[in-house]
Amino acid sequence: MRIGTLDAIAPTVNFASRATAPAGSNFGIRVIPDCQLFYVVSGRAELRLAGQSHPIRDGECVYYGPERATRLSVLESTDYFSLHFHWHHPSPAPVHPAHGIREASPRSLDEGSPTSTTLDLPPFGEVAIPTLLSVSGLEPILARMVKEYELEQPGCAIALRALMMQAVAVLVRQLLGSRPPAGAASRIEPAIAAMQAEPARGWTVAQLAALCGYHPIHFAKLFKEEIGLPPKPYLIGERIKQAKRALLQGVKVEAISERLGYASIHHFSHQFKQVTGLTPTQFRLQGSSFE
Repeated sequence: MRIGTLDAIAPTVNFASRATAPAGSNFGIRVIPDCQLFYVVSGRAELRLAGQSHPIRDGECVYYGPERATRLSVLESTDYFSLHFHWHHPSPAPVHPAHGIREASPRSLDEGSPTSTTLDLPPFGEVAIPTLLSVSGLEPILARMVKEYELEQPGCAIALRALMMQAVAVLVRQLLGSRPPAGAASRIEPAIAAMQAEPARGWTVAQLAALCGYHPIHFAKLFKEEIGLPPKPYLIGERIKQAKRALLQGVKVEAISERLGYASIHHFSHQFKQVTGLTPTQFRLQGSSFE
């Protein structure tokens, strides 16, 4: 599906929510009339589409368009954002997708082939939006969308369109930045694995580069090309993922801060809010309110 140029789109947000679903929940098998972004804050889910399964973990999301049979399965208790939208519509006013959703057969989940949505970004070229994404900085924008959608204040539709444009800009910038040269992914894998296994450790670029056998300057360049972020912001993101899970499990903020290697609760809380747009306490309360 070709969307056209980024400057020409006028997206409409049709539905935005944040909720918690227990393990075993399913959304579908169904066909939706618009596009959907399903973002996992914490937990684990899976999308089945065109004969393929896409596991969705903390901080990841899936994107898919209309007229495709899909099933979203919740594998463990999951806190998530759900966003329905059109890429281009004359009116910014939301049109709830519920009336256009159709049931589909189990057989239809394996029909068809994977398709991609592409955006033209002159002079950078064409960007393909994959089904599974990990986009840093998207969560605070989604939280603001949900607030706008639920409060329905004057100017809500225009505000939602503006927030959607901001989300698309964040998305395409990271997709452009993550276009790696052939083989780059495997060259930084030891560093990625180390940060995921020990996010509390104060990893330096030199230490991570040594794990991969590179000079620190060359390693930092490779890392940015592959991930779209420098090593330090990536490490912070891994810490915040673990913090979210622990908060929803009822672990005390002090214990989480210490476990993840922060020098103080203040530092932890400040960094958590920078990434998520919420304090740890607000995040815990918001997550609990949806259960």
